[in-house]
Amino acid sequence: MSEEQRQELEAAYDSLQSNYEALLTSYQTESDTLPAELKSLFSQMQQMHQQMETNHRQMMGMHMSRHMQGDKMMAEGMGMHMQDNMTGEWYQQMMSMHDRMAIMHQKRGQQSMAEMNRRLSEGYGKMRHMTPSTDETPEVPFNEEGDPSLLNGESLFAQNCASCHGNNAEGIGNVFPPLADSEWITGEKSVPIRILLHGLSGEIEVSKQSYQGSMPSFKARLSAAEMAAILNYLRAESEGDQSNISQEDVIQVAKKYNQRSSQWTADELNINGQDYQ
Repeated sequence: MSEEQRQELEAAYDSLQSNYEALLTSYQTESDTLPAELKSLFSQMQQMHQQMETNHRQMMGMHMSRHMQGDKMMAEGMGMHMQDNMTGEWYQQMMSMHDRMAIMHQKRGQQSMAEMNRRLSEGYGKMRHMTPSTDETPEVPFNEEGDPSLLNGESLFAQNCASCHGNNAEGIGNVFPPLADSEWITGEKSVPIRILLHGLSGEIEVSKQSYQGSMPSFKARLSAAEMAAILNYLRAESEGDQSNISQEDVIQVAKKYNQRSSQWTADELNINGQDYQ
């Protein structure tokens, strides 16, 4: 990222922050009239924003440092590439949240609130396209000695997934689907692995209810062992006796689809067994 690109991205972020502050003010003014579902999303949105901002600042700090010191070791460049992708994933997750909130406000006839959320979603989309490397496919970080059983899958879920899918993985109303007891989690191992690796977009049916939205990739944000730990936690929380997912399972699926850069659709995942490249 050149210094000019960095400054352009920072300017875009400052503009987005101004829109975000305006949205916060509107929600605080309307808090007494919001339904429980929107109040929950508003709370989750604020938590996600804080996490996204931390990643954004880390990315911008790394690029500023590199600009001031010049290019150094290859490892530093690789770390920056991963941070760029991680931040891009957060931008995409914020896009999804604001898109869903815009739809809910639109249905309630709250045009102004819907437009404010759409504006933020578009702003995050613009920033994602401005971020270097986010259209490239990052390698999934892993440790050959990694053991998912040594990680706290519940804690990792709370940090990375609960903002959209609820603290108990039971989903958030008609907006974000439940994960516990979901056939997309308890089925053939490669299905939930692929969802975490590349994300999911479009319509999906979960527990006989239809959902529409977009879930980002987590391959820059989570290691293979962390992905396995989260999925094992969800499979253990679900009814039935599902086999554990190993780090090696995640690595093998990642290698098989290493050229994929787009999100999956439900039809492509095809939980009945047909495989897609």
